[in-house]
Amino acid sequence: MAAVAELKFTSGNVAQVTISGSWSLREKSPHLKRCEDGIRSKASIGGIAIRADNLEAWDSSLINFLVKILKICESKKLKVDVGGMPNGIQKLLNLAMIQTDGELESREEKTKTPLMFLQTCLSIAFLRWKNLVQFFGETCIGFATFFRGKAHVRAREFLVIVQEVSVKALPIVALISFLVGLIIAFISVLQLAQFGAAIYVADLVGIAMMREMGCIMTGVIMSGRTGAAFAATIGTMVVNDEVDALKTTGISNTDFLVLPRIFALTLTMPFLCMFSSFIGILGGMCASIFKTDLTIIQYCTQTVNAIYINDFFVGIVKGGFFGLLIATIGCLKGLECGHSAEDVGLATTSAVVTSITAIITADAMFAMLFSSLGV
Repeated sequence: MAAVAELKFTSGNVAQVTISGSWSLREKSPHLKRCEDGIRSKASIGGIAIRADNLEAWDSSLINFLVKILKICESKKLKVDVGGMPNGIQKLLNLAMIQTDGELESREEKTKTPLMFLQTCLSIAFLRWKNLVQFFGETCIGFATFFRGKAHVRAREFLVIVQEVSVKALPIVALISFLVGLIIAFISVLQLAQFGAAIYVADLVGIAMMREMGCIMTGVIMSGRTGAAFAATIGTMVVNDEVDALKTTGISNTDFLVLPRIFALTLTMPFLCMFSSFIGILGGMCASIFKTDLTIIQYCTQTVNAIYINDFFVGIVKGGFFGLLIATIGCLKGLECGHSAEDVGLATTSAVVTSITAIITADAMFAMLFSSLGV
């Protein structure tokens, strides 16, 4: 028997909706518009009673139909009696209406006045700045405690982190740096060869890799590799309540989690940047030899004559500072992580994006500083 929804008006202007037949998503359900028009056509209705007569089978299509009727009645502020329906349907209707009310309340809360929205944004910003200041304060205290010899930094943990951020990062740093040097050389050869100055490709590649590209590319790689790993590791510890357990036992999170990572990456980044620069110069040499008549001896001699000691130290200073930024941001985002698996992913993404942005900004500031100093 097909699904049927019949609307009748009894004495006292009480509307009665009779449900019968087999209700299924596979079958065509009755048009809601007939019941809606019937309810709205009456100027005054004492109430609505919904009952089931000869209801054979039903699924979510019936619940969806009844919920829509209940919403129409709610808009007209009509009393609804569903006592004539099976107990299972009554419970599902109650759950559906409760969930709908909750969604409406949450939408109302989200669409409150602009003043309340501004207040929420300011409170979130204040909380983040508070956490930031607290983190940097604790880190500075941790550095002071360490240099006084009173910090509890485990040497074994420090060496493991050094291995993770240095030796295991060499392959990816070498690959990216070689390709970057190769690309710079190819672009330079196309332009300089027009003026018979292909020999100056060595100057361009050497200076670019030593002062800028070696540091920037290494910083970007380490942001995505090491900074994300720091944020994910500490964030997972926050989710598993391991950080709270450290606080309970009286162990400083700064000494145990932050300082080893900051020291490890700050100390190893200059060496990684120098390694990246030399590999990039090697890539430029391969491209130059392939595209021009330069020999290996000519290219190496021109590179040595073009690079000064200032260029070498600029790369070291930038590398150390970039390592400090990456490690600090990674640890900060990890400690700010929430208590769900989704929050770990958000913290990791935020650490990578913030680190890369900080590196590019710091590099621009270094460029202006060194230019003003004539370095």
